[in-house]
Amino acid sequence: MSMTTITQKKGNRSMNDASSPQGLSILRDPLLRNALILVAALAGALFVARAPTSYTGELPVIGDYVPLKLNAVYIVVFAPILATIACVALLIEASQQSGGQSWSRSGRKRNNRTLLAIVFAVIVGLTTAVSLQYFLILAPAELCPTRPHFDLLWTNLPGHNRITHCMSGTEEINKATPYYVEPQLLQAWAYVACLIATPVLLGAAWWRLGR
Repeated sequence: MSMTTITQKKGNRSMNDASSPQGLSILRDPLLRNALILVAALAGALFVARAPTSYTGELPVIGDYVPLKLNAVYIVVFAPILATIACVALLIEASQQSGGQSWSRSGRKRNNRTLLAIVFAVIVGLTTAVSLQYFLILAPAELCPTRPHFDLLWTNLPGHNRITHCMSGTEEINKATPYYVEPQLLQAWAYVACLIATPVLLGAAWWRLGR
C-alpha cells in the first residue's frame, strides 16, 4: 500500500471524526446516556408532581387496554424508590466500565467523567426534590390544610388512610390514589433512605470510574 493511500485514509478518518457531532459521541457512552435518561425521568416526575392535572395517568398507546392510572400521587410515591434502584444500576455499569481503561487516564473519558459528575449532581438534586414532595404536597385528606407533614417521620396516623394530593384541582386524581403503607413511619423513612442512598451510590460510581 502506497504512502499516498495511507495518507488519504488518515485524512478521511480525521474529516469523519471532525464532522461527527460531539454530543452524539458523548451519548455513545451507555453510563452517561442512562444517567441523562434518569435526569429526564426525574424532571418529568417533578413536573407532574407540581402540576398534577397536566397528566391524566393513562399509559401511552396501551392506556385503553390497561386500567392503570399512574397519576401524580403514584409518581411521587414511586419515583424516588425507582430512582434509587436506577442508581444501583448506574453503579453496576460504572463497576463494569472500570475494569477497562481508566476514565482518569483517557482525555475523552476524563471529559466525560467531569460531565458525569455534573449529571450525577443533578440526579441527586432532582431525587431530593421529588422525595420532598411526599411531605410537601401529600397527606391524608383531613390533614391537607396543615401541610407540610414532616411529622410523618415520627407520627403514625390511626386507621387506613388514602394518600391525597393536596394541591387545588386534584379532586378527580384523589379518587384513584394508593393508601399509606402501615406503619406509615416506615414509608416516610424510606424516602429519607433514598435521599441518603442516591448520593452514596452515585459517588461510588464516579469514584469507580477514576480508579
